Amino acid sequence: MTTVEATMEAMEGVEDTGAGLAKGSNFDIIKRLLGFMRPFNTIMICSLIARTLKFIGQAAVLGIAAASVGIYIEAYEPGVVNWDIIWSQVRWIALAGTIVGFSSYIENYTGHYVAFKILAAFRDRFYFAMLPLAPAKTAKLQSGEAVSRVMTDCERIEPFYAHTIAPAVVAIIVPIVILSWCYTIEPSFVYVLAPFYLGTTFILPWLVSKLGGDGVDYRRQLGEVNAFVADSIQGVRDTVAFGYEKQRAKQLYAIGETMTEGQEKLYGADANQRALAEIFITVGILVSAWWGTELALAGKIHPLIDLPAMIAVSVVGFYLSVGLANNYTDFRIAIYAARRLFGMMDQEPAVEDSATVKPEVTSASVTFKDVVFEYDADDKAWSRQKKVFDGFSVHIEPGQHVALVGPSGTGKSTVVNLLLRQWDVQSGEILVGGNKLQSFPLEDLQSQFAVVSQRSFIFNDTIRENIRMGKYDSTDEEIMQAAREAGLEEFIKSLPDGLETQCGERGSKISGGQRQRVAIARAVLKNAPIVLLDEATSSLDVETELGVTRALKKLSDGRTTLMIAHRLSTVVDSDEILVMLEGKIAERGTHSELMARGGWYAKMFEMQQDEVDVTLVAEDE
Repeated sequence: MTTVEATMEAMEGVEDTGAGLAKGSNFDIIKRLLGFMRPFNTIMICSLIARTLKFIGQAAVLGIAAASVGIYIEAYEPGVVNWDIIWSQVRWIALAGTIVGFSSYIENYTGHYVAFKILAAFRDRFYFAMLPLAPAKTAKLQSGEAVSRVMTDCERIEPFYAHTIAPAVVAIIVPIVILSWCYTIEPSFVYVLAPFYLGTTFILPWLVSKLGGDGVDYRRQLGEVNAFVADSIQGVRDTVAFGYEKQRAKQLYAIGETMTEGQEKLYGADANQRALAEIFITVGILVSAWWGTELALAGKIHPLIDLPAMIAVSVVGFYLSVGLANNYTDFRIAIYAARRLFGMMDQEPAVEDSATVKPEVTSASVTFKDVVFEYDADDKAWSRQKKVFDGFSVHIEPGQHVALVGPSGTGKSTVVNLLLRQWDVQSGEILVGGNKLQSFPLEDLQSQFAVVSQRSFIFNDTIRENIRMGKYDSTDEEIMQAAREAGLEEFIKSLPDGLETQCGERGSKISGGQRQRVAIARAVLKNAPIVLLDEATSSLDVETELGVTRALKKLSDGRTTLMIAHRLSTVVDSDEILVMLEGKIAERGTHSELMARGGWYAKMFEMQQDEVDVTLVAEDE
């Protein structure tokens, strides 16, 4: 298989990961887009009026200027400069020009103001639409594709509001005004001019779509390239480590070539469309001039005043119609981008948040009753074809510290995912404080848990704001108290900017241990009754782990705690240790009880202790 073929196969997989396009006709998509404009309808109407006045003013400037020559010639007297006519016509031109300038400012300001306000609202709506999908459905999107949808696609919708709505309306209104004015001078001129207006307004866009200039293929290919590039950047460390740079570059080039084809098709069609537009305009002006000359020779219109004015004014209508056709490609791309965004927003939430009243919680107990669960059971493309749990049951008493251990893939992290209702079980019940999870509004359910995981996300913001996630309205005193309990106080005080220190992207400016302490401080600040620790120390060295473990013990003190760990040395003090094998509890008891039993836990503990001893000996040497 060639590199290109392999890359194409990979791209097919990329396409399958994302949400599909929104259903419905283009008219349905336009209606939805217009729905976002409702709060700004008044401003948009002002923009439409201003744009209409601008082009009517431009037509007036051209018409008056063209007619002025004839008016002056008709009134000409040898040796006399007719300043009255000159200043009269200049005043009319100046008035029309002032209207053009003022209305142009209003149109540009209000049009883009509305567009950017709508885009801000659209991003917010998209963000809140994604929240109920995470992580069960958003995980199916490659990060590059997700970024492309949120950022690039939102930006591509902007021309719909700023360069489509007003031009479309004005491209109809202004030519009608021009034709009406021409009708008052000579009705037959309208019958010659109207077909060319209709052609540039409707036939040209149709030709663009037939020539392949709708931009849909290009937009799809661009999303695939963005996903591949994002994947390449995120994996650059391993790419370099394994010397795979050239192969990855070949794949990127191959994918880029597919986008180049789309670009060539799109811009080739655009070039053809612009050439055709110039032909339409040229032929239209020539036919209008020919018919106008015939009318002038027949004495139906004034050859020096009416004829040049009518031709000059008609030019504005031509360029309006052609301008609309020139924006047609942007319009089609905007519609496709909207389909992609709406396709994501229209997905059913991963879990249904139907509860409205928080149940009374009298204890911080956690119970799983005969739980049956399989990831993506309703999605053949993503289903693992294997149940994680099939009749799983466990009960954790309030204030109890329970550890979950076992090999990878046995369902330990799934317990946390189900407790947080990031997925729902197929059957069975999960209870918190004796209440089913479904009886909690999601926001209230999340308030029951403080989570510290192996990959607790640190945002590209200050230490203060990263800790404040635990309680958004907390004071600096509360933040520092949480930092103190997490063992972070001395570190913060040693920094020149203190709490204002930037953490960097994904916490890149602070160490792994400090990142975990920030996550612990965040959990301390939340002060939730149940603590979930998911491999919270697995990525740390032994020395750092000891310090973080002490902070975790402070966090867990007096709270119901469920701890998932691979390093068994971190769970020896737990009230109960549950050994999970193949989605079931294979062993349970305290550390001493499990060691005495000599089962999986005892064997793994001895093995890990040997590894620690070897490491310590090596360090001493």
